[in-house]
Parts: sequence; C-alpha cells; structure tokens
Amino acid sequence: MAIIAPVLAFALFLLTGCAKNKLQRAIDELNAKCPQRVTTFVRIMESSYDGEKVIARFELDDRLMKMDALKENKEMMKKILLASYSNPQGDVKDFFDIVLSTNTTVEYVYEGLLSGERFSLTITPEELRQAYDGNATSPDELLDFMLQIVNVQTPMVIADGFVMTTMRKEGDCVYYIYEISEPIYASIAANIDNVKADTRMNLENISEIEKADLRKIPAADKDLGYRYTCPETGDSIEFRFTKSQLADILR
Repeated sequence: MAIIAPVLAFALFLLTGCAKNKLQRAIDELNAKCPQRVTTFVRIMESSYDGEKVIARFELDDRLMKMDALKENKEMMKKILLASYSNPQGDVKDFFDIVLSTNTTVEYVYEGLLSGERFSLTITPEELRQAYDGNATSPDELLDFMLQIVNVQTPMVIADGFVMTTMRKEGDCVYYIYEISEPIYASIAANIDNVKADTRMNLENISEIEKADLRKIPAADKDLGYRYTCPETGDSIEFRFTKSQLADILR
C-alpha cells in the first residue's frame, strides 16, 4: 500500500493544475514542489525527463519499510502497479494519455532514507498500453494486490511492544492484526472507545493518496477492522468500521 500509492501520487502531482500541458512543463512544476511527502513513509524527491524517459525518484523511510523485501518482490510490485493502471480515471488518465502519446518510458526509483539502498521499476509504453487497454481489474483483485504488497512489509514494528503482524481478509472484513505487550493491551482495552475515535480521526487526516488505497476496501464490499492480541495472555480485542462508515471517513 505504501509503496504503490506514491507511484499513483506521482501521476496526480504531475497533472495538478496542468493536465493538458506538455510533459516537460508538468515535470518542471512538480520539481518546484519537491521534496514532497505523499504518504507517511514516502516522499517524492524529484523527477526528470530526457525526451524518452521520465524518472521519478522516491525516498522510503526504511526505519519501518523493508527495502530488501521490496527489492525481492519487484516483479510482484510491477504486476500490481500495472493492474492499478487498467482502468485509470481523471488526472491519472490524463497523465497516461500524455505518456502514451509521447511514447515515454516511466522509471520509478526508490531509495532508502537510512540505508541508501536503491531499486527501480520500469514501465515501457508497450506495457502501459497493454494494461491501459486491458480489462478493468475487479475491486476484489485490486484489494488482494494491495494486501500482498502490504504483507511484504510485515511484521512491522510500530513501537516497542507494538507490532503489526499482517493485514488480511476475514469474511466481510479486512483486518489490521497487531501483537502488543500486556501493558499496551491493558491500556487499549480500558480505552477502546477512545482508541476507535482516535483511529477514525487519523483515517480522516491521512493523505488523499493513502485514502485512495484504503477505498479499495469498501469498494470490495468489506469493512475495516483492527484486532489487538496480547501473546502473553492470549487476550484479544477488536473494533471495526463498516464499509459505509469507512467510505464516509475516506470522502
């Protein structure tokens, strides 16, 4: 989720306020805004265009994101990325129209904030055209793709005694699953209504790009849940937002 959303964000940022302008002008306007944070863990640093290829450079916060896991799953990421392009809308569609009309290759370069490690994904005009002209990917497939890329990053240590172990579908709900220490569990259990309210507020204030990713959940007719388990005691507590509540939160 956090890795694909910035790629879509690149298209959105390029086209903001200048959807019909030429590619070089869009690149110049984007660079004037960079660096710019597009998700919690990712910033777009700069882009360039040499007449044949657009290169977009992103900085990943590898204190939480796992560069090695992402590098090992580049082909899966590319597949997910192309699937996301099968039914583009609005400014994203405008961007791809320009890219295809100019027969431009797009390369996404990712660099770790601390490690300096790099990897890249390259989308050729032919690959983009095939995805663009193909059958639209279903909401269920897009959700499955999102879960795959999220789970490449797990387990993710949020804080001491607070680990996100997975994100998965269970019946009519998609759950964030956490393992937490006994003191943290006790605090959450004693204040579960406040925790839910704070979570709702956080969801309302995430970036538009992150919201676009999470909209895949109600689009696939699923609720969003948060489950906290204490391995020391075996206790578990959870709450959820219904699909209609989530759609309202992410408006």
